[in-house]
Amino acid sequence: MDEFTVIIDTREQNPWKIKHHTTAVEKLDTGDYSIDGMQDILCIERKQSISEFVNNMSEKRFKDVLTRMQSYKYKYIIFEFNFSDVMNFPVGSTIPRRVWSKLRISPNYIIKYISDILTIYGIPVLFCDSATGAEKAAMSIMRRIYEYEKKSL
Repeated sequence: MDEFTVIIDTREQNPWKIKHHTTAVEKLDTGDYSIDGMQDILCIERKQSISEFVNNMSEKRFKDVLTRMQSYKYKYIIFEFNFSDVMNFPVGSTIPRRVWSKLRISPNYIIKYISDILTIYGIPVLFCDSATGAEKAAMSIMRRIYEYEKKSL
């Protein structure tokens, strides 16, 4: 086991199966994952599918999350899907085909929204293609931040 504990938010429905680290389930003010003792500087928000992300885009609650994330020293949004899922939307989403013609959200709008997350909110976005890839990316980020912050104490 590594020396840090991964904090998983209590609202995380289907958490990653984190190996090689102790985990604890606690309520996080913002985000889905952090490191014990670093909850005020590290925030990782996870989106499991393009459908989940598109649903969140229209929610005031998600804009509030983005606003809160701005104040974190380290903040990331990790997608368990890839950019082609954005480009092909709504193909591959859970949105029924019969309502596709009525959708007001297009791939170009999703790209604009992601660009706003990067430029306006200053939050890096990672496309990781799968839950396994997303978990690996998150663990690598957490390890680097833990090592860096430990050295600067």
